[in-house]
Amino acid sequence: MNHLQTIPEELLNASWDKKIGYLYAQQLMHWPDAKHNYEQFRSVIKRSISFDDFRIDLQYNPARERSTCADENQVKVDTSDCFLCDENLPSQQKGLQILKHYLLLINPYPIFENHLTIAETRHQPQLISGRIIDMLTLAKDLQTYTIFYNGSRCGASAPFHFHFQAAQKSCMPIDTEFDYLKKYKSRELVKEDEIEIFQIKNYLRKTLVFESEYREPIDYFFSKVYLQLPFDEKSNEPMMNILTSYQNGKYRLTLFLRNKQRPFAYYVEGPERIVVSPASVEMGGIIVTPRKEDYLKITKDDIKRIYSETCLNLNINDILNI
Repeated sequence: MNHLQTIPEELLNASWDKKIGYLYAQQLMHWPDAKHNYEQFRSVIKRSISFDDFRIDLQYNPARERSTCADENQVKVDTSDCFLCDENLPSQQKGLQILKHYLLLINPYPIFENHLTIAETRHQPQLISGRIIDMLTLAKDLQTYTIFYNGSRCGASAPFHFHFQAAQKSCMPIDTEFDYLKKYKSRELVKEDEIEIFQIKNYLRKTLVFESEYREPIDYFFSKVYLQLPFDEKSNEPMMNILTSYQNGKYRLTLFLRNKQRPFAYYVEGPERIVVSPASVEMGGIIVTPRKEDYLKITKDDIKRIYSETCLNLNINDILNI
């Protein structure tokens, strides 16, 4: 890897938070484009829409146009054109090696104050199969972060090169709402000594939540669920978004079931158009739009339609036999 950030000797055994803090300081000092984008992020405007037991935040972020409007059919790219391959990273971009075969980078087009991309060092497609243990391990290593995965047709800005992303906990509404939702809005599906699986009810988004003190039971039950979900031929896997975190001695994986990349309003012409392309961030409760007119006009009914059209509209009991 040609883009490793040199770490001072006194930080070699430091926490990941301190190493990431050092990486941010160095990148914003030596990478002008990233510095500019993070400075611009400070002027991003936000507002919230409240539902009965949760909220949805809206973010007007013109820098995210590239991701929001990415070609939905672009699933194969040669390494010479891949912006996550080591040889194509900007010369100023540096990262930290994590789990031996991932490169932890600051995301140059932030949705959060601290927004990370964790890219596979090899050029491999965006497929989650076989990587749940990695994702959970990252969640424990980066305990102040929520790790997320976007399927190739569920918001991934680089569907041709495997990567996770991460945001500091509590950035997304679901992080702060979760304890309440589990206590008052959940339906238990599986409860065994080593794992609990439940669904969040009346949340607009179809969810399955896996919690355990261990990674292996989550990996095992996720694999069983994965094999029963509708297979999307364009993605080469079921359509999904995933959030993982680690806290209070437990791993948590939240699976959002998808059936469509974008809502109908994305494709219409004229004043009815709404440029929103849901990904894990939207599933976590932040709707990002690069156009100010959309940010200003989106209503509660629009939000309901966006989720109802892009989330899998099936009874979980009908498709899951876990």
